[in-house]
Amino acid sequence: MLAVTVIPLLVWLVLHRRVDTKKVVDNLHLQFENISFISLDYQADGQNRFGLNTNTVSGVLHVGNDENTVKYNFLADPYTAEIMEITVQ
Repeated sequence: MLAVTVIPLLVWLVLHRRVDTKKVVDNLHLQFENISFISLDYQADGQNRFGLNTNTVSGVLHVGNDENTVKYNFLADPYTAEIMEITVQ
């Protein structure tokens, strides 16, 4: 009886985990200095990245000010906040 109630609860909790965007922003601040803009886009429909169908947080990051601004695109895991890919725009 315990397995009938606990296992579905655990599955539901895993499927409905909270997306932690604050950790994504904190990890970006650890990697870059002088950040002037961060835009996040959570894509719940999933993308095929690195051979896996995963949900991702994608976004744009601006580093610097005025004419010295460098723009980056990034992908991050929404649950672990790991930055998976950063490319110059």
